[in-house]
Amino acid sequence: MAFEPSSAFPPREVPVPIADYGVRRSVAGVAGGVGTSTLAAAMGARDRGVFVGRAVDVLVCRATGDSLIRAGHAAQLITQSTGRKPVVAVTAADASGPSRPVTARLRLLEPHTAAVVVLPFIRRWRDVTAPLEEARALFAVPRTDLPRPLRRYAVAAQSLVAVLGGHAVATPTPPVGRSMSRHILGRMR
Repeated sequence: MAFEPSSAFPPREVPVPIADYGVRRSVAGVAGGVGTSTLAAAMGARDRGVFVGRAVDVLVCRATGDSLIRAGHAAQLITQSTGRKPVVAVTAADASGPSRPVTARLRLLEPHTAAVVVLPFIRRWRDVTAPLEEARALFAVPRTDLPRPLRRYAVAAQSLVAVLGGHAVATPTPPVGRSMSRHILGRMR
């Protein structure tokens, strides 16, 4: 069953593309507030908003039963219409990580996806004024210079990029006279 793309929700562009043989990856969430824009910003991918049937490379959901069921249905629709399995990125609901029932549901998703990647919960992104700016900078800063929670998110996002076949991520140019780490980390801590 093929779905037509919705013109009511134009894609939101992200300025830093992932370098993957000239292909810009696309990301959609199974609902609002699942972390789609944050992951798209971190990856430099095209943010497609909420999944409306348009094929995407990455589906984002929360680590809850309902969200995982939606991701499973969306992954099956994408596979049926394109023949390609999407990657499912699961945003942890809290700092403790996925529960046992959620972990069992994650295993049930695996046959319908290219991979399932769990993204850690980042509490600070609820409080900062520009979380997407921090997400965009994750690959521009050496991992060892990142605060621990952001480091874990960067590792998960990098593994997701690796699954997609991306080999390098374009990084922003550092301001003149300052190192990139100091410029970005000054805002992250």
